Amino acid sequence: MHVIKEKEDLDFAVRLTHDEHWYYTHLEIGRMLELDPEGSFVFEDHGERLGFITTVSYGRTGVIGHLIVTKDARRRKIGERLLKEAVGYLEGKDIDSIMLYSSGDGQKLYSRHGFTVRQQALVLHTRLEKAHIATRNHRCQLIAPKDLPEVIAMDNELFGDDRSRVMTVLYRDYPQGAFKLERDGQLVGFIMGRPDHVGYDLGPWACTSRDPSDAEALFESLLPVLGEGVLYIGTFPKNEHAVRIFTRLPKIFELEVPLMIKGKDRYLGAERVYAVAAMELG
Repeated sequence: MHVIKEKEDLDFAVRLTHDEHWYYTHLEIGRMLELDPEGSFVFEDHGERLGFITTVSYGRTGVIGHLIVTKDARRRKIGERLLKEAVGYLEGKDIDSIMLYSSGDGQKLYSRHGFTVRQQALVLHTRLEKAHIATRNHRCQLIAPKDLPEVIAMDNELFGDDRSRVMTVLYRDYPQGAFKLERDGQLVGFIMGRPDHVGYDLGPWACTSRDPSDAEALFESLLPVLGEGVLYIGTFPKNEHAVRIFTRLPKIFELEVPLMIKGKDRYLGAERVYAVAAMELG
C-alpha cells in the first residue's frame, strides 16, 4: 500500500476507472490529488497494482471518491484493506464525518465499517442540444473573484462544512462557467460547470430562494457557455424542482445511489442543492 504519487499510479487509477466504465480523466483524479496529496492510495502486491482509493477532506469532513479493485483481484479483501487505510487516514486528521456515494456492490462493505445510508442521490447523464443552448438568461452575472467568498459561504452552509479549497479550484479551472444570481443586492444562487473529455460536468449548483424561476435562470445562463454534448449531473431526488428541470433534457442514463456517511450528516439543505460538485468531490 502506498500513496498515489507517481505518474504510473495515476495512469493505473485512470485506466481502472475506464475498465469500470466510469471514464475519469487525469485532470479529474489529479484535482483530488491536488486537494489532498497524501489522501489517495494504491494497493500493490509483488509489483502489481491491484486497486486504488481516493479521498479529499474539507474542514472536519472527509470524502471517499473512488474505490476500485481489478477484476482478477476481487474477493481477496483488497477493497477492505484500501477502505481501512483511507478511513484511518481521514480520522487521523480529526475528521468527524466521512461521506461517499456507494455502488450497489460496495454498500455491504461500507456498512460493515460504520457507514449508514442517510439519503438517496441521483446520477444523471443527459444530452444538451441546440434548442437548450440557444438563448442565455441575462438575469445572472458571471462570478467575479471578489464574489467568491459570498458564493463559498452559501456552499458551506448547504454542505455543512468549509469547502473553500475545492470551490476555489473549480472556479480557477473554468471561471467562464460560473454564474451568480442576486436579488436586492443579496446572493440567492450560483451555478458552476466545466467541460471534461467527453462532455460537461454540472455542479455545484444551489439556489436558496423560493422562486423556481431563479434556479432555472442560473441553468439557462450556463448552458450556452457549455454547448452541445453530454451533461453529467449528481442531484438529490428530494429536490423535486431539480428533477423536473433535468427530465426536460434527453436522458441517456439514470441511477439512484445511496449517500452513505460515517459520523455527522451533510447536505441538510439538500432541497436547495440542484447539483453537487461531483460525486467524487462530495
